[in-house]
Amino acid sequence: MEHLFVTSAGEIRQRWRQAFPLAKRAASIAEIGAATTRARGVIWLDLATAAPEARKVQVQAAVEFGWPVVVMSAAPGESEAFEFLNLGAVGYCHFCAAPEQLREIALVVEHGGFWMPPELMQRFLALSLRVVPGTAPREPELNELTSRELMVAEQVAHGASNREIAQTLNITERTVKAHLSAIFEKMEVRDRVQLALAMNNIPTYTTIN
Repeated sequence: MEHLFVTSAGEIRQRWRQAFPLAKRAASIAEIGAATTRARGVIWLDLATAAPEARKVQVQAAVEFGWPVVVMSAAPGESEAFEFLNLGAVGYCHFCAAPEQLREIALVVEHGGFWMPPELMQRFLALSLRVVPGTAPREPELNELTSRELMVAEQVAHGASNREIAQTLNITERTVKAHLSAIFEKMEVRDRVQLALAMNNIPTYTTIN
């Protein structure tokens, strides 16, 4: 899986290189094809210095290439996140995200899920619950979870981040991630958003309104 950073910066930023040592760079959307050497990959679109009026066009053009697109912003915001996800992006984060977080994002989008910062994820889940009130999740699915996995899933359903779950349950963030991996597999969901919606028995959609 190739990681291609589309950025007007002169070179790949140090944090990006730490996350993906073999990452490549394209100076513009038009250079994506020439910069890639593999059939599959992730496009990381750096919009930190892009003019507001040009961002939508750049996201649309990047999505048209056919690879998963993660938009990187200097000031992530809720309305912008939803707009870009509706345009086809599958990830949205700060352009200075830590290497570990970038690798986590890559893992999610490579498996067909989508990712946004925890605080925006919480707002999205809260909005979803207000718009489409949920009911209890189906019993057969929950019976497959261990008691600790169920506790983690319930925390996710309320929009808690991995760090908050770890603090609440007095476990490490690494343990939280391990539980989430098991939960995703057992409940056949791709990411924490689908898990939260499933826990609240809310229909999932291909776009976010």
